[in-house]
Amino acid sequence: MPEPTPRRSELRPEIQGLRAAAVALVVVHHLWPAALPGGFVGVDVFFAISGYLITAHLLREIGRHGRVRLGAFWVRRARRILPAALLVLACALAATVALVPATYWPQYVAEVRASTLYGQNWHLAAAAVDYFAAEDGPSPVHHFWSLSAEEQFYLAWPVLLALAAVAARGRRIALALAIGSVTAASLAWSVYLTAAEPASAYFVTPTRAWEFGLGGLLALAGGRLPAAGTWLGLAAIGLAAALYSPATPFPGVAALLPVAGALAVIAARRPGRVLASAPSQWLGDVSYGVYLWHWPLLVLVPFAAGDGSRPSSPVVILVLTLLFAQLSKLLVEDPLRFRRGPRPALAVAVAASALLLTACSGATAYLQRQIDGAERASAAVLASHPRCFGAAARDPRTPCTNPRLRLTVVPTPLQARDRSNAPCTLDERRGLLYVCAFGARKAQATETIALVGDSHASHWRAAVDPLAERHGWRGLSITHSGCPFTLAVKALREPDRSECLDWNRQLLAWLRRHREVRTVFVSAISGSSWVTGRRSQWDTAVDGYLRAYRALPSSVRTVVVLRDTPKARLETAGCVQQAISARRRADAACALARTRAVVGDPAAAAARRFETDRVRLADLTPFMCDARRCYPVVGGALVYKDEHHMTTVFARSLWPYLARRVDRIAKGA
Repeated sequence: MPEPTPRRSELRPEIQGLRAAAVALVVVHHLWPAALPGGFVGVDVFFAISGYLITAHLLREIGRHGRVRLGAFWVRRARRILPAALLVLACALAATVALVPATYWPQYVAEVRASTLYGQNWHLAAAAVDYFAAEDGPSPVHHFWSLSAEEQFYLAWPVLLALAAVAARGRRIALALAIGSVTAASLAWSVYLTAAEPASAYFVTPTRAWEFGLGGLLALAGGRLPAAGTWLGLAAIGLAAALYSPATPFPGVAALLPVAGALAVIAARRPGRVLASAPSQWLGDVSYGVYLWHWPLLVLVPFAAGDGSRPSSPVVILVLTLLFAQLSKLLVEDPLRFRRGPRPALAVAVAASALLLTACSGATAYLQRQIDGAERASAAVLASHPRCFGAAARDPRTPCTNPRLRLTVVPTPLQARDRSNAPCTLDERRGLLYVCAFGARKAQATETIALVGDSHASHWRAAVDPLAERHGWRGLSITHSGCPFTLAVKALREPDRSECLDWNRQLLAWLRRHREVRTVFVSAISGSSWVTGRRSQWDTAVDGYLRAYRALPSSVRTVVVLRDTPKARLETAGCVQQAISARRRADAACALARTRAVVGDPAAAAARRFETDRVRLADLTPFMCDARRCYPVVGGALVYKDEHHMTTVFARSLWPYLARRVDRIAKGA
């Protein structure tokens, strides 16, 4: 996140130009991702700049006064950063309420609140390790994670230097030890966590503090590099932007290249013609506003123009970004920053923050009222047991329609968003395996079955549970989100890849020990990527499932492969919610082209290729799709709670038709 520029008298043209280069990398990466796949390293350049400038300022203060005046420092930071940031947050929240379907509100409002409190990076780190939250699209304030990291740096760094200055009476060796120790520890943690938990490592402050710290060490060391340092530094940054990609383990060791490049440019103190040019200096001057505005415009303009599914022209977003950045600098940043005395700016910031948090609470309360009302309406519908409800509306044997369900949606997308799968009771925990029970009790059970696979196996539990109850079976659910039952290697980042392989090995060992399990139901998400050799993705996936089915112990007599469900789109839930509000038929208004919704399922293909009747396929796609379209609402029941997981309501409505197929399998048909 680019720090607002200081007064003209304090400007260093090479830093101003470096700001311009950094924000250009970030914006181009977001607007034209293929052009600069590693453009996100612009944020690391900003971190290095901030570490250098802030440390240099604090060192000068220690040199003059022997201490750090913390209150005065924090007031200056607030005056420079908060006005424009709060304006963007307020606009993002207002646009969300005015333009965005309510299904997006929980995520967007939560992130506005987290950004207002400068904890967005920790909020995103927590969401990144939540399987379902990680699939959410980015909010208009997603980019505030870097601003949050900077604010946390501004709070902690001067305290560290102040304590070191007092303890060592301002001696530079003590300051160097303090800065160096924190920097080294942070870098070590960054390397470790990037390998262990890459999703959260990207956002959290401890994995980023070393980038600020290296800038601080440069400020402490002083000295200059030859003029060639500018070009070598820019080359390092450009190399990272061109060669890195979202698949690069980051930050970790990889972030050293852009950070070192930024510090080389700063140390050379010679901007060169490119960085010193008028366009670069102007862009550096408005870089803070450019960074703040470009992402909300990128996310929200498509909602203003339609349903949010079609991205707007990158050129239009770029022009609007530059316009908004210039206006916010002239009308908001400069007037409040350069006004004499801290009180006016701080009063505005405090009042705006309070209003924003109040507005977030109001939006959340409104949503909760909507959900509560929908819960009562849904309960009434389910209690009435309407005919033709859910999958029954598409039963090919007995065609069924119920006009009263034409506008019904149970549950609504707002309700469904955070609902869990059908419940089960933890029965055993061994290693990576979580075994939970459903269906008949163990003492009364006539047979034991298992439901295995990834989260798509879990969402079938609502259909398998009543089937087990009907037959008196004891069901055992053994699933692992993101990890299908296969002997192929899914293309996951470590440590998830190794964990998935271990889970499959442990699952097979568990089944060998539990020979009472005679029937296994299997399902997995389709469309995954795999680690391939000479084979294609498809052949690798099919072979992995075939080998997994063959590896099952002989005690498993029947394997029922549940074909994966069709896919919805990110905006489908919003479309359904808008149809409910407009009293339009959501099934027709939000239908999906079958060619896009139904993708090849290698697990199902493996079941078809299996050489014996031991492995059989259950394909219930016709209950969700016809020859041309797939429907997000069927017989008044909402099919999807997100892009590809079924609601428990619809899954439960499928159970009679799953039972029909299982009965045919038992008869050898």
